Amino acid sequence: MATGPSLTYRVVLLPLFLRRGASYNYLPRAERANVNRSKGNLASSKQEKGPQVGNRKFLSRRTLLLITLFFIVISIFVWIGGIAGLANAMASNALAKKNLVAADWWLSLSQAISSDPYSDFLRARSARHQGNLELMSSCLKSAFDRGYPPRKLQREQTLALVNMGQMTGEMEQEINRWLSEPDVEVFEVVDSYSNALVSLSRFEEARKLLFAWERDYPLSPLPNYRLARIHEHLSESVLAENEYRKSAKKSPKFLNAKYSLARLLLRQRRPAEAMEFYRECDLGPTALAAKTGMAQCYKSLGEIEKASALLKAVLESDQEQIQRSFLAVDESPERFVAASELGCLETEIGHFSEGKKYLERALESFPLDSIARYSYAVALRGLGMKKEADENFERTRTTRLALDQVTILQERINTNSRDSESRIKIGKIILENESERTGVYWISSVFSYDPGNLEAHSALVDYYEAKSDDKSKNKQRIDYHRSYLRQGK
Repeated sequence: MATGPSLTYRVVLLPLFLRRGASYNYLPRAERANVNRSKGNLASSKQEKGPQVGNRKFLSRRTLLLITLFFIVISIFVWIGGIAGLANAMASNALAKKNLVAADWWLSLSQAISSDPYSDFLRARSARHQGNLELMSSCLKSAFDRGYPPRKLQREQTLALVNMGQMTGEMEQEINRWLSEPDVEVFEVVDSYSNALVSLSRFEEARKLLFAWERDYPLSPLPNYRLARIHEHLSESVLAENEYRKSAKKSPKFLNAKYSLARLLLRQRRPAEAMEFYRECDLGPTALAAKTGMAQCYKSLGEIEKASALLKAVLESDQEQIQRSFLAVDESPERFVAASELGCLETEIGHFSEGKKYLERALESFPLDSIARYSYAVALRGLGMKKEADENFERTRTTRLALDQVTILQERINTNSRDSESRIKIGKIILENESERTGVYWISSVFSYDPGNLEAHSALVDYYEAKSDDKSKNKQRIDYHRSYLRQGK
């Protein structure tokens, strides 16, 4: 009699048990071993093949995701107008951040690929920020001819006039209307408006505007930066430093605030602290301006060789490149700082011939540089050129005597803030002896309370007409001030 299942039972039913996962402990030991080996081989096979199948699924999903992202990027790229559109978008972003060098680079790329009305408009805006009214007008006309919205072109032209302090009551009302419109570029309008208020000595109104700007855009570094500039102009150094630091903290990449903070610290005779911030600006388009500041710090710290080496490195670039570097940190010094500083330094250590060479470059660029003028006289005397030295010493002495009158006139203004005669006199003295930009500011400050003052308008017409080399660039300014003189007659 058989003691176990028949062979037929085992052959026919074994697959069924295996498929259903039924117990097969009743099988003979040898056959159970065979089944276990089969299961082990099957499991091993699954372990080897499983990851491969899983990887194929994973790669498939990843590939699908990459293809989707690729088409999304291409769609956005095409939607914004390809490379030219991307360049315009980057230029617009750079202008909003006051990075004029980067903006011009992107705009040159856009123009090289495909010029369009929006590109012309952005070029006009860049020219406005740089004070190049002739180029701005040309770009606005080109944008108009190509069908760019006239309303936006008119707005840009108005902002240009506002930037120059030529803000009438009608313009001011228009600006306030803009700020309530949904499509207005708030940063551009508020920035220009606040600058105009400052140029007209309406500091309290400018502050209120900037406080509102900061409240509405708390992450933007620009309101704090503009507040700092006002405080610095009013010699409120502690407040200026605090606002510059706030601005730099909000946006560590906003080098304008860091550079201005460094300049302020250096002026307060804190060169070691200033050096740290200048170093952070020592990259890309801002490097030449930063190196000039670092050299001034080294000079203050008594490290003459380091200062000299840095200034010589800066002067290996042409003056236009150096000016563009300063522009990249929102500075536009009238002095040729690097040449003036190096000339003074060389003269101080007795290298008169070298000093003379650099000082001549500085004075050729800006004849009103009284610091360079005095060192130039010292260098000439050291070289035995007594007559020329005496002439330059006398010119320096005359300048100082004239500027002494400014102190007396400022005391009168402290007593009567609306003393127009004193303000205009200060402006004329500074125009002739120290700084054209500061002189224009003092004359224009009269317009904050007396927009139609004929003496002030006449003084500015005379100043702009005397600049024969820039007469075409100043035509708009001359026409503006002449319009008041015609009305007065």
